[in-house]
Amino acid sequence: MPEQPSPQLPQRPWRPLRQWGNAVERQIREAQERGDFDALPGQGQPLPRGTWGPNDEWRLAFHVLKQAGETLPWIALGRDIEAAQAHLRQLLEAAARLPRHARARARERYLEEAAALDKMLLDYSFLVPSRRLEKGRLPPHIAAQQFDATTGAAEAEAP
Repeated sequence: MPEQPSPQLPQRPWRPLRQWGNAVERQIREAQERGDFDALPGQGQPLPRGTWGPNDEWRLAFHVLKQAGETLPWIALGRDIEAAQAHLRQLLEAAARLPRHARARARERYLEEAAALDKMLLDYSFLVPSRRLEKGRLPPHIAAQQFDATTGAAEAEAP
């Protein structure tokens, strides 16, 4: 059987860097004319020099992100992880007060939430810029042990 040629993707015209620079300058100029930059915090003031040095562009980038109400993805995920960990602690505290017949359902819910947290921890380990900042993992058997130890389920099952 003869091979069919693979479909060609449309080629975009190559543009020199100068054309891109002109396009960016044009967009900035149009935004200025529309007033998009009016009433920005600190308008007309120099950027504060005390928070970063002349060779520290990253601090400036973080400052711009902060001013825009944004943060780096791994920092946002770290906050979500802390919230999920707090939620798991609340689930454990509530499960310890439940009657024995209601703990099986609570254990199932706890293990589902722990699995979701472990997935976030795995994602975080790929995003974080340094291994020193990793937060570890919560494998299912550890989550089950935590639940059983807190609720006394292991002692209840022993003869």
